[in-house]
Amino acid sequence: MPTARLIYDTPEHDTDLYYAIKMFVPDAFPYLEARGKKIMIMNDLEIDRAKKQASVDEVWSINPFIEAAKKKHKIQTTADVIYEILRKAKVKKVEMPSRTAFTLVDALRKKGITVVSGGNPFYPQRLIKTREEKKIMEKSQRTVFAALKIVEETLRASRAKGGKLYHRGTLLTSDRVRSIIDVFLMERGYVANDTIVACGAHSIDPHDVGSGPLKPNEAIIVDIFPRSLKTRYFGDATRTFCKGKASPALKHMYGVVKKGQELGLKMIKAGVNGKKVHESIVSLFDKEGYPTGEKDGRMQGFFHSTGHGIGLDLHESPTRIGPVDQKMKAGIMVSVEPGLYFKGIGGVRIEDLAYITKRGCEVLAGYPKRLEIK
Repeated sequence: MPTARLIYDTPEHDTDLYYAIKMFVPDAFPYLEARGKKIMIMNDLEIDRAKKQASVDEVWSINPFIEAAKKKHKIQTTADVIYEILRKAKVKKVEMPSRTAFTLVDALRKKGITVVSGGNPFYPQRLIKTREEKKIMEKSQRTVFAALKIVEETLRASRAKGGKLYHRGTLLTSDRVRSIIDVFLMERGYVANDTIVACGAHSIDPHDVGSGPLKPNEAIIVDIFPRSLKTRYFGDATRTFCKGKASPALKHMYGVVKKGQELGLKMIKAGVNGKKVHESIVSLFDKEGYPTGEKDGRMQGFFHSTGHGIGLDLHESPTRIGPVDQKMKAGIMVSVEPGLYFKGIGGVRIEDLAYITKRGCEVLAGYPKRLEIK
């Protein structure tokens, strides 16, 4: 029995669906791949647009399937309509994304349809980026670096007063800098969520977005990871700044993190185990006097992965450079973002995106790595 592929979702929510059809539709709809054909089943509102824009072989109207379901059921469910679609396509077995609602899977099974779970991602080939995708992501990354430049310029123009930073006479806070970043990106067609501008004590928690006043002479982690509204691909980069004079401890830690990232970028290439890359950086940090573990009631040191896959998803599974075995493949895009986080010193993280090749990796775009901003 041949297995068809079925997705019922929206391209906004399911990046595998967007990858398959290259079109946005706000409401969920059935998408079917059967006997070598890619088929969208659309309502009257979207059917003509789908015929023009979607990267599919056929577009069917959903109306006949709704009518067929009405003849059998007083109240029609999504499963009733999809069953009629599968009947026309002569499909009895489907593979669906693992995140599909259990209620839909269960209902289809009760109707005699064999449903099996697909992998994550549903289209594993999308992990390998084409030259065009690489160019698209490089553009996203250049936009991120342009936003980082705005942050650096804002910090450079700020002045310290009473242990806080002021910009053009107004208190400079994490929220204010985050707004500057988000507006800058939005004007260029990018949307950022949870942009991190974390200063001082906030910087020792890697996912603390930051709040309150920015302070001189302390670490400020700025992590920007927006999505393009046009292409849907992400950019992602992190720099750590210090407005004023960094303490010797912060300076030294920054230098070690920078050395750790350079080691990772030097090691990454097709065929290399990401676990080995991660463990080498951990070992370097240990030798430099920065062990990882719980201390004073919280985790300190380097307690996240070195990197993750990225593309249409910010964290593109299953790619990860961390404490699990993961062989790197040519064409995969990864972040490389080691960090160190210690109470009393602050947090430091440096992140770039790298495109894996057979001989090594290529860093996308580029932006200076400097701690102190005078």
